[in-house]
Amino acid sequence: ISSTSNSINTMKRNHGALNIFAWGVLLPIGAIIARYFRQWDPAWFYLHVGLQVLGFIFGVAGIVLGVALYNKLDSNVHAHRGLGIFILVLGILQVLALLLRPQKEAKVRKYWNWYHQWLGRLALFLAAVNIVYGIHVAEAGQNWKVGYGFVLAILLLVVIVLESILWIKWFRRPTEAPAFQMYNTNA
Repeated sequence: ISSTSNSINTMKRNHGALNIFAWGVLLPIGAIIARYFRQWDPAWFYLHVGLQVLGFIFGVAGIVLGVALYNKLDSNVHAHRGLGIFILVLGILQVLALLLRPQKEAKVRKYWNWYHQWLGRLALFLAAVNIVYGIHVAEAGQNWKVGYGFVLAILLLVVIVLESILWIKWFRRPTEAPAFQMYNTNA
C-alpha cells in the first residue's frame, strides 16, 4: 500500500507541477510577450508562439497525467476535471486558430485577433482558477498555496506595471493635425 500511495502522491505532485508550469507560468508569459512587446517585431511573435507551444505541450502532459490519476483514484474531483477538460478544449481552439490565422491585410484579421486574444484570456483565467481549486481539492498544503500565490502575484504585478506603461504611452502619443481645416480659426 505504501508503494501505491507514494506512486499516487508522485503523480499528484507531477500533475500539479506540470500544469502550474504550463498554464500558470509559460502560457501567461507568452501572452504577456504578445501584449506588451510587439515593438520587438518579429522576435515577440516567435517568443510568443514558442512559449505557447511549449506551454501547451507541458499542459497536455499534465492533463494526461491528471486523467491517469483520476482513473487510479476513486475521487470526487468532477469540477476540477471538467474545468481542466474545458481549458484543454480552449487550448486546442487556440492551436487551431494559429493554423487558420489570416494574413495581416485580410479584412477578417481584426476579428481573428479579437477571438484569439479573448479566448486566450479566458483560458488563462480559468486555468488560474482551476490551479487554485486543484491545490485545494488535492489538499496539497501551504507550500503549494504560497508558491502558486507568489507566481500569480508576480505575474499580476508585471501585467499591472506593463499595462500602466502601455496606457501612459497611449495617452501621451501625439495626435495628428487634420489634413485640412474645415473652418476659419481666426474668426
